Amino acid sequence: SEVFMSDKFTEAQREISANRKEIIEKLVRFALTDALLFWSHNDELSRRQEKLWMPVIIWARKLLHTEIVTTDGLDVPKENEKIVDELKVFLEKLSDKKLTALYLAALDMRSVILAMALVQGRLDAEEAYKAAWLEELWQAEKGGIDPEAESKRLEQKKELQEIEAFLKRD
Repeated sequence: SEVFMSDKFTEAQREISANRKEIIEKLVRFALTDALLFWSHNDELSRRQEKLWMPVIIWARKLLHTEIVTTDGLDVPKENEKIVDELKVFLEKLSDKKLTALYLAALDMRSVILAMALVQGRLDAEEAYKAAWLEELWQAEKGGIDPEAESKRLEQKKELQEIEAFLKRD
């Protein structure tokens, strides 16, 4: 309900406000393993990643004034160590409310980049959801829907919609 949702975000905001430095450090480290950095070897899936992810990556590059390197391997691209300082500056400038929303969204989506796009209004909750679960949604399209996985995705989608609503409240 609306009251519960408000309490959940108020509590999270208090927690994040009290631990800003640690939260920012955690997000910066987490960004180095961002889901959007790891691309598929599958041609069809990588074309979808190109369509949904690349515009957001390009936007983030401009926002942070730095290169963001992607890979189709399993190793974290070392070049992305360079984004640490710019990302830290960006995060430090956010209000407690926006930092709270970004943190919660990043955990949900396994992506600081998508969370930044959601918080900055570059993506809405629906677009962020489709980008975050691109691979799972593609697999469900190919192999049929796993009810348990679908239920979890819909829960995450609802969470992103709540985060978006929280950002719009005064």
